[in-house]
Amino acid sequence: MTDAASPAGPVIVGPSTSLTRGVFWAAVAAIFLVATVLRIPMLATRSLWLDETYSAWFSALSLHELWSEVPGYETHPPLYYTLLKAWRLLFGASEAGLRSLSVLSSIATVFLLSVSGRLLKTGRTGERILLLAGLLLAVNAENIKYAQEARPYALETLAATLALISAAGFVQALGRQASGNPNAAARWAIMLSLAGGLLLWCHNTALFIAFGLWCGLALAILLSNSSCKPRMLVIACCAGLGALVIWSPFLPWFISQSRSFGNMQFWIKPASSDLISAWILAGGGLPPAMLIILLAIPGMWVLWRHERALAAGLCVTLLLPLCIVLTLSFAVKPVYIDRLFGWMAPPLMVLATCGVAGIFRAAPARLTVCGVVIALSLQAVIQGYLRPPIEDFRALAADLNANVKPDDIVVAIPNELDVAMKYYGSTAGSPEVMYLPGPFPYRDPDDGHMYVANLGAPRIVPADVSGLAERLAVHPRIWLLTRRGDLYDPDDLLLRAISDVNRQTAEARYGLVELRLFERDPGAPRLP
Repeated sequence: MTDAASPAGPVIVGPSTSLTRGVFWAAVAAIFLVATVLRIPMLATRSLWLDETYSAWFSALSLHELWSEVPGYETHPPLYYTLLKAWRLLFGASEAGLRSLSVLSSIATVFLLSVSGRLLKTGRTGERILLLAGLLLAVNAENIKYAQEARPYALETLAATLALISAAGFVQALGRQASGNPNAAARWAIMLSLAGGLLLWCHNTALFIAFGLWCGLALAILLSNSSCKPRMLVIACCAGLGALVIWSPFLPWFISQSRSFGNMQFWIKPASSDLISAWILAGGGLPPAMLIILLAIPGMWVLWRHERALAAGLCVTLLLPLCIVLTLSFAVKPVYIDRLFGWMAPPLMVLATCGVAGIFRAAPARLTVCGVVIALSLQAVIQGYLRPPIEDFRALAADLNANVKPDDIVVAIPNELDVAMKYYGSTAGSPEVMYLPGPFPYRDPDDGHMYVANLGAPRIVPADVSGLAERLAVHPRIWLLTRRGDLYDPDDLLLRAISDVNRQTAEARYGLVELRLFERDPGAPRLP
């Protein structure tokens, strides 16, 4: 292959002359700087939301609890929380400290994608395409959003990107078995095995990603022109087994969690928007995603014309996990959440830049299209900065500290609010909170409770509010703290127990969290 243009567009991978060292690394440094600058704002000024406070909670536990007790009620593997536990020893447990691990993972993903052209020896055109893909990922608003959350999704994207690059290197090595470098495929397979193992440890649904990746890799091998396909299939299978071995210590917990999940009343409801929301997220928000997808479709065609095996493998890897999760959600049990597919952003950026290279021959046209994508992406980034936090527990804790009097009582559902209030409301003088049916994690599978988000946060049942009015009667004011009461108290058991003899006098919202103040109704009879 050569680096010259062909009727279908430029060759994507080929042993042609690379960019000069100075130009290449200057471009990588510029992209790295852009990615870093865009991921720093709002790290410390935006309150953690509930899921992030879970990360703070779990990472503060002992290693013994993390690896022996937490998997019994939490639905994520403990690796991320373990890494965060070590991370906070160096950078602290502040909002910025907790989130900086995700920032580093996201920036590393941008860097890895940017340098992948040189790692894969794609030649000048391939290096330019992948540098541009790195730049588009650097300004991707949704990638930045999850880079600024203390959750495992940025780490998962990094692991998936490393696995995809390793798989591409493995497929590329198929054509070089006769060129005096027979060990290249084995080295890429080892890297793929390690990356796949890390990916599986990031999230329970990563099993679908790994399955799609290895199915795509198998198809790519079968479509290659190599004369050693059986041997390469065996090596690929060995790499997959290696990833499973790395993940195997968690397998008993995964099986147990899967069984328990089947009995949970999960909070997700399938919607028609789920069919496209993953692509919108991967594209960085609706406006830029529309243009990126329009470029990615012909980009897949360009890749297919010149690197058929890579194109087929990438297509399967992108589509199969998403199709599996959507099928499960609509046909069996809702499991689909768009944030599970943030890992799709890097390969989607690659396809979009292939589309730019394949459609537009003139440099001004390419620059114009890329400029429009970047402008739309930056606009989405700025809008993301201006959005209020999902939940403002910092402001909530400050308001409770300022307004709750010594004789007041705070009652809260669901009990997982305990996780957030422990992080923000554990200072001296903070009011005590009564969580129903008990502090998090509440685990009593034989008492008739139905669990919602995890096996530590149940719905309340009539027994939980039995006699509650009498217990609350000694308090002149009752503060009711709720989050998604429609899920955790759909029959308004707690609200009725409070409002029977009290009237609401104030309310405030903190994103999804609502705080209401009740005072005794002067006309209500007093309890003896």
